[in-house]
Amino acid sequence: MMNFKEKLISSFAKNNKKTANRFLNIRDIENNFLYTIDGKVLAYLKVYPKNCKLMSKDEQEAHAKMLTRNFASELKPFKLYYTNRPINLQKNQDYQAYLMEREKNSLKFNLQEKRSRSFGNLSVTGKALESEIYLIIWDKDGEYVEQDLMKRLNDLKLKLTNCGYRSEILDEKMIIQLVNSYTNPNVAYIEDQEYLQIPPKVE
Repeated sequence: MMNFKEKLISSFAKNNKKTANRFLNIRDIENNFLYTIDGKVLAYLKVYPKNCKLMSKDEQEAHAKMLTRNFASELKPFKLYYTNRPINLQKNQDYQAYLMEREKNSLKFNLQEKRSRSFGNLSVTGKALESEIYLIIWDKDGEYVEQDLMKRLNDLKLKLTNCGYRSEILDEKMIIQLVNSYTNPNVAYIEDQEYLQIPPKVE
């Protein structure tokens, strides 16, 4: 027979069961948009980071003024989402092994071996992380909401280009990856690095 505490916990669990979609407030993801259960449409812009620490103080100040000037006309709300996601370094490690097999210069071989060990250490310690920045905009679901959001995304993309930032509008697959990285932060993507394609061995 259950005591009062067990009854309370059991009752709470029964009344608060939620699907993953309901917990995340996701109704659908289609094309460049995420549709929420509470009637909003979200769109995403991936902003590729820039290391401003390499700039001088004067350059940093000029850069801040440029950002302020370009975004001064942006009166609607938006959110910035920062995350560090794990990177799969297997291709890099395979490529280093491929180079080392063919290297005859001892100095170059030693440098490649150190680099290969550093990749291994990053993988083992879980420090192989890549910073990602996403700019999120939204509006109430309506007749022309997708066109309005896409126009705004392109305007924001142009403003970022003017400030020296590369950006990319997320498609359906990329939005799903972003949602998955939020719910499963320890999952690394497979990197698409064409320059690391190892040529087939010649028999």
